[in-house]
Amino acid sequence: MIDDVYYNLVTKIENFFDGIMIVDKDCVIRYNRLFINSDINLNEKNSIGKTPVDIWPNLTEETSTCFRAVKYGETTTNQVQTLLHASGREISAVDNTFPIVENGEIIGAISTTKFIDALTFRNNIDLSNLTITHANDLYMPHDIIGTSKEIELLKFKIHKVAQTNTSILIYGETGTGKELVAQSIHSSSSRKNHLFISQNCAAIPNTLLESIFFGTTKGSYTGAESKAGIFELANGGTIFLDEINSMDLNMQAKLLKAIEEKKITRIGGSAPKKIDVRIIAAINEHPQSCINENRIRKDLFYRLSGVQIEVPPLRERKGDIPYLTAHFIHHYNSEMKKNIEGVSPEVSAFLQAYDWPGNVRELKNSIEGAFNFASSNLIEKADFPRFYPLEGTSAISSGAEKADWFGFSSLNEGLEAFEKAFISKRGKQATSLANLAEDLKISRQTLNYKLNKYHLKLGTLGKF
Repeated sequence: MIDDVYYNLVTKIENFFDGIMIVDKDCVIRYNRLFINSDINLNEKNSIGKTPVDIWPNLTEETSTCFRAVKYGETTTNQVQTLLHASGREISAVDNTFPIVENGEIIGAISTTKFIDALTFRNNIDLSNLTITHANDLYMPHDIIGTSKEIELLKFKIHKVAQTNTSILIYGETGTGKELVAQSIHSSSSRKNHLFISQNCAAIPNTLLESIFFGTTKGSYTGAESKAGIFELANGGTIFLDEINSMDLNMQAKLLKAIEEKKITRIGGSAPKKIDVRIIAAINEHPQSCINENRIRKDLFYRLSGVQIEVPPLRERKGDIPYLTAHFIHHYNSEMKKNIEGVSPEVSAFLQAYDWPGNVRELKNSIEGAFNFASSNLIEKADFPRFYPLEGTSAISSGAEKADWFGFSSLNEGLEAFEKAFISKRGKQATSLANLAEDLKISRQTLNYKLNKYHLKLGTLGKF
């Protein structure tokens, strides 16, 4: 089905990108093609029937944009990725991935790639006339749902700071929508016709960040090619640096120098290049705790914190929950071809009482889950499988709404706790970082990402 329905789509847009990959609902590659000359062997013959994780061994299901698209319906826009090919070759690319939806069901995903080796980039691709239901346009302030005073203040701040070029620090809990705010600032600014590049600093080993930021010069090290970094690519636009507090302090110093001097020098190069880029950085905790724990340099913090924007957690703006619920119901009605009119009074009371530790993202996922079980025109309590342990008890008493059977507020939280404990325990017996990666059966790049994600220090994992 994928091959027939979307082949014309591929042939229409192949001239705008360096490569296109299409996967089915199981994330098995059904089409994969490069449109540029390359020594990377990625043709259909050797990739059909495999998954992106098979092709790029440093990816996992959670870091693969294709897997996230088919599992969660997630759209990825202008994300810079460093990919490790099975041949050992490292490749930096700008990725755009979209779920493919038919009759309300995700039947696959399409991923377009532009390699950073190629210096010509498009800002976006207009798929509005095609069958994909997820628009790739960047968010605007009106996409921020809510009428609470907290949201009105947030939109006011976005409008004001969009008129300037000052660097910005956004902080807020996981799931509050920090990238939505960053995109809204860019979309409302004079930079809106230039590139918006999002980079999660925790997703890339610190040893690679410098080349991703500033680019490389051919011959600067073994295998190095002339590549533009994201500062060059986003010239005139905006760079969003998420989880900046996970970045190595030495790399933070180099970032600060680039921001202050508005110049960058490629690795191995000697000629500095002027850059005009607005930096929007984000952290998922209070800035002061990052400073106190020496996870963000004070001088970088002072440079970025001239404008600080806090994205409020959902529990502090519960008046917005009915609006968000209605918005997500409308969204999933369209996507799943259903006609849900709202939620029952019992569910409405529960949604108001629950603390939502996963914030708007958790609410959205909960509504989506309930849609799969709803059998009437109202979402009932029974349509929320995760709340079954509360049967016979009040969902709003004794803090019960904050935890499920195992004491975690979500499956993700439980999985992350297990993963962190598992790595820590295995690390105590490992003799080296390479040995630990081998024992865990993951790549060193993936291990580095997880060490940064969970703030695990090598010294706590044994003698390395």
